[in-house]
Amino acid sequence: MIVVQKTITADDSDVLASTDLSNIPGAGVLEVFIASTQNDTVFTFTGPGNEPIVRLQKVMLRTNGMPVIKDDVPYTAIVIQGGHYVLNVDIVTAATVSIIANYTPADEL
Repeated sequence: MIVVQKTITADDSDVLASTDLSNIPGAGVLEVFIASTQNDTVFTFTGPGNEPIVRLQKVMLRTNGMPVIKDDVPYTAIVIQGGHYVLNVDIVTAATVSIIANYTPADEL
C-alpha cells in the first residue's frame, strides 16, 4: 500500500505529481479522500488519456479541512500500471484542503 497525504492552500492542477503516486506502480485500486475548510472548493479526478473519473465535484466540507477516513466515502478508481491519474483542485474561496490518496495493489485486495 502507498499512502500520499497532502495539504494545499492554492489551486493545484496535479496534486499527485512529484509523489509516489505520480505513476501507478501496478494494477490495483486508488482511493482519494478530500476535504476543505470552504464549501466552494471543487475537484476533478481523471485517468490516463484524461478519462473522467470525477468531474467538478464539490469537496467535503470539514471545519479543520481534514477528511475523516472512517466516515467519508472515498472516490475510488481501478488503476493500471504506469497510469497517470490527475487530481485537479480548484480553491475558489481561500481554504485549506487536505487530500489522502491510498493505492492498494491488486494482489493485496
